Order: sequence, then structure tokens, then C-alpha cells
Amino acid sequence: MSQRNKQPPSDWNTYEHGRASSFGSLESVPEDDQPQRFFSTSTPRDIPQRDGQEDGARLRRKSSLGKRFDSLRQMGGPNSIDNFAKSLQRAAGFREITPVRRNSVTLQDTDPEAVQDVAEQSTAPNRSLLRQQLLHYQMGHDSSSAVQDDQPEADAPTEASRLLPSQSRQTLRSHFGSMGPGAHNPSLYATSFGSISSKLTVTARQRASILIMEQEEASRRAREGLDDKFEEEPPRVVEQEVRPDGEVIQRIVGESTVPMTVFNSTNVLIGVGILALPLGIKYAGWVLGLTFLTLSALATSYTAKLLAKCLDTNTGSSTYGDIAFLAFDTTGRNFVESLFILELTGANVALVILFADSMSSLLTVFDNTTWKIIISIGLIPLNFVPFKYLSFTSVIGIFCCLSIVVIIFADGLIKPHAPGSLREMSKTYLFPENWATVPLSLGLIMAPWGGHSVFPAVYKDMRHPQKYVKAVRYTYIFTYGLDTSMAVLGYLMFGERVMDEVTANILRSTAYPHALSLIIVMLIAVIPITKIPLSNRPMQDTINKKFYIDLRQMDPKARLRSEKSWKHRIARSSVGILANLVQLGFAIFFPDFDSLMALLGSLFCFTVCIILPVSFYLKIFSSEGKEISAKERMGCWALLLVSSILAIIGTTFAIIPKERFGIK
Repeated sequence: MSQRNKQPPSDWNTYEHGRASSFGSLESVPEDDQPQRFFSTSTPRDIPQRDGQEDGARLRRKSSLGKRFDSLRQMGGPNSIDNFAKSLQRAAGFREITPVRRNSVTLQDTDPEAVQDVAEQSTAPNRSLLRQQLLHYQMGHDSSSAVQDDQPEADAPTEASRLLPSQSRQTLRSHFGSMGPGAHNPSLYATSFGSISSKLTVTARQRASILIMEQEEASRRAREGLDDKFEEEPPRVVEQEVRPDGEVIQRIVGESTVPMTVFNSTNVLIGVGILALPLGIKYAGWVLGLTFLTLSALATSYTAKLLAKCLDTNTGSSTYGDIAFLAFDTTGRNFVESLFILELTGANVALVILFADSMSSLLTVFDNTTWKIIISIGLIPLNFVPFKYLSFTSVIGIFCCLSIVVIIFADGLIKPHAPGSLREMSKTYLFPENWATVPLSLGLIMAPWGGHSVFPAVYKDMRHPQKYVKAVRYTYIFTYGLDTSMAVLGYLMFGERVMDEVTANILRSTAYPHALSLIIVMLIAVIPITKIPLSNRPMQDTINKKFYIDLRQMDPKARLRSEKSWKHRIARSSVGILANLVQLGFAIFFPDFDSLMALLGSLFCFTVCIILPVSFYLKIFSSEGKEISAKERMGCWALLLVSSILAIIGTTFAIIPKERFGIK
């Protein structure tokens, strides 16, 4: 089938009558061509050639089936299936630790000639007619309307403002680059249309200017041209809000709606950690266990909102590492990068252990260690698969976890007698039998909430960032309900006999339908296959960047040389192979799933989800400002102190062998 002419219209008449619509409708056909057309319901006929088309290039009517498929994909407007798919593909890259910024285009000064140059470039023939008109209107109006938090989605911001390129909405003063550490004049900052908040400390404002300069440099490289191997997102639009106290907040407007954001956030929070929640409730008892679970949800939802406040301070921040840089300079960023690599490695080790335990419980062909070797070695080729092919697999994990919860509930209803039945429940305890197990429960209950490394990217990708609080609330309501359901079901069914993975109790019993047990094993097997390559990719990219072999950070000539260099190819391949081998080694030498999940929850989740966000929030805002009230400041310090103590206690008990505390 021949391709349509992709040239944009040159005037409004062509725009209204001559431009092809999304579905190839009759209205998209020029009036001069319509009398010559003959339509058939059987086979599509060739459409006469248009002016400007190459010889032999002819248009065809799209089949009715294709039209219906396209209309189904576009149904729902911003929340269409097509937009949801694009949002999921972007969300798969949210875990990137040190992203290479290339999609934010800004000006380097406020020179009117520079603005005029942008206007001329923006009205070039490769720009759409609608964008030309909007940009022309924007050049004549310096002010932009403020967006209030309580505005409806249809009004904030308008669809027209979303089409404006970011270079027409934001300008940066060139003197940012000349400021040294001794520049303590607050008036020198936050003068670029509110791009840096005046409520930051002087040091944080200096670091924010560095982030913006990094973004400018990345934008300059993007304008120089990149090859087609890397798909780039279009320039983002900057949305402006004026708060009641006069503070001007600028946010980068993304593309995900609230439902997309809720789905992406839920996909991050729902993981294999929920399988250890019944054991966590057993270790702590009903009262303490459910109390810890509720408090952990409340605390992490609060800190997720603190991360958004930190991002709002300047338009140069876009990742968790950027917030760490604002608060603690390069040391903070390097610490966060190292912490994320360890966290992702530990999460993948847990997936390998879960896969091996489940397969060896049902299929005794190989032992536990052999299954670990099979999954680790077998997934190495996926570390080199293009990211766009892996991105859509990220959503499979949430459906697998939901299906496992449903099957466990069904098994509990099928089995008539305890243990493992919901019709005759096992013996449970309000308080723990052995109080030495309580510290272990802290990490197990905290583990499912380890998704804060992704929340900054989720916030930046929102179509309406002012609705982030609502999206976080919906996300936590759903995930808290699912986590609580799994914890309660597993503990009621097996009581004191519950194992480190509640699925292991079911797979090692012959009282349940074999078909359901087989489905559980298949679902558990799918989760590592879809999650491990996606988790390995940000680690590989970060390590490659540290060794200057990351293709994304190179200019086209250097990238071409690196792709041909056998040393660079071997180095990148070695990083991908070693990632799985290191995880295999940890899985063999640390085989206990519950101890690993307790360590991940106590050491990493407490740190990433509570301790660091609160520390960032307290550090980057000026103490004399009104952004943080005295009451909130005291609450943050109390939360920081309590979380630090619990993290230290939980980590210590997770490292020490359980036999020393009388835990079997």
C-alpha cells in the first residue's frame, strides 16, 4: 500500500479541505478529486495521484476494518488506548537513574533577537499551521495565565497552550553560568519567569541553576541533530501557576492523564513484595502488623507529595537524583545512584529466588540452584533487546500479581479444612508469639512501598501536574487495599504455618487443584522474565555512562566510532552479562526470600521512600521561609528520626541469622 503525503498544509483552506484526517474519511479528500472517486465495499481502489507526489505513489482507501480498529484505539480522547500504550512505554523508562536529557528546549538568554530567531525557526515549513498561529499569538503576549489547583481538567491548562513549544514559554539568563559559590544575592535567582523558586536556600538556588544549564546543554546537543536510532520525545511545555502567596511555580507539562498516572504508579508499587506480607503480619501479629502497614502507606504517600514540591522549585529538576543534587550537591546524586543500583540488584535477586522456589516446588526435575542458573543465564539476551520492545512488558507484572491474589482467594474457598482454608481459618494471634520477630516484620511490611525513585518521573509526565495529589491518593487507596487483602488472606489461611512466600504454602500442598497451582507457577515465572530485563537496563545505562561508553550521551560522530569499536562493544556486553551473573551469585549465597525482602524493606525502602525525601525537603527550603511551617517541620523531624531508628533496627535483624532469635 502506498504512503500518504505527509507534508503539512500551507494555508487554512488546505488545512480544512485538503489535509488527510486520521481515518482517511471523505472529508479529507480535496474537492477537485471527489467526483473522480468510485468506492467499493469489496476491494479498495487506487485514488488519483495528487500534485507533488512522486510517480507511482498512489493513495488507497483504508478498509472499514482498519477504520474501526483506528477508531477503537482513539476512543476516549486523552485516555484512549493509543495514548495509554504510549504512556506505558514512557513509564517503562521512569526507573532510569541518570537520564540523558535531550527533550527540553530552552533559550540561553532573553535577547529579543534570539526570541525573533526562534519565531522564525518555529514558522518554518516543517511546523504545523496551528502551531505557527499559536506561536505568533504567544510572541505578542508575554504573560501567561495562571493555573489554579482547583480548575477543571478542561481548563487547566488549555489545549492551545499545550501545543506551544517550551522555548517560547521559558527563557534563562546567561549569567547563571558565571555565578560562583560566593554569589549570595537572592535577587540574582528566580528572575527567569519564576524558573527557580525564591524559597530555596541560596546554595540550592545555585545548584538549580546548574541543573538548568545542564538542560540547556542537552537541548543544544538535541538541536545539533541526532540519528534516528533514538526516539526523542517532543519538547515539553512549561505550565505556570501563581500561588496565593505570590510564588510563581513552573512545571513541565507531560502527556499522561490522571488515570494513566494512577495506572503507572500502581504498576510500580505492586510487586512480588506482597507475597511476603502474610509472613510480616505473622511476625508482628494482627494489631502491630496492620498498624505498621497503615502507617507505612500514610508516610510514603506523604513523602511522595514532598518530592513533587521539591521538583516545583525549578524547571531543571526532573529526577530523584536531581532533587538529591539540589539538597546535597554531587555527593547526594552519587549516593542516590549507588543506592538505586543496589536496590534494583536486590529486587532482581528476589525475583530469581522466587522463580526458583516456585519452579522447584512444583517441578522436581531440577533443584533450586539449577532453576536459578536457568533463569539468570536465560535472561541475558534480553538485556540487549531494544528498550521499545521491552517497555510494554512492564504492565504484565501487575496483572500477574492481581491474578495470584485471586487464585489464592479461590484456593482458600475451595479447601474445606485448615490449614489453607478460608472456610475453616487457622489459628492467628493479635500480638506476636515471639517479640524478636517484630523487627523483621518492619522490612517485610515496608518492602511493597519501594517506588519513590519513579514518582518524580511520574509527576513530570503528567498532563495536569496540579492533579498529582489526587493521583497519589487514588494510587495508594488501590495498592493499600490490595496489599491488605493479600496480608489478611494469607495469614487467615495458614496462620503460624505461613511461609516466606505465601504461594509456597499452596504449591507444596496437594489439596488444591493442580491446574490452579500450575497457573500460579506460570504467573510467577512470567514476572521475572518481564521485570528483570527492565530493571537491568537503568543499571547498565548508569554504569556505561560512568565509563563513557553510553551511546546516548555521545554526539553522532562519537557514537558511530563507539559502535564500530570492538573494545566498546565488549565493554557494553560485559556490563549486560555481569549484571545477571552478579544477581545469580547473590541468589545462591543468600537463598532466603524473607530475609532478602526484610533487608530491602528496612535498608532501601525506608531510606528511599521516607528518610531521603524528608531530608531533601528540609534541606532545600530556606529555614526563614514560610514554605514549611513550624508544626510541619517538627513533624518531618519526628518522622525522620523514627524512620531512621526503625531502619537501623530492621536492617540489623535482617542481616543476623534468624536462628539466633529462635526463628525457624
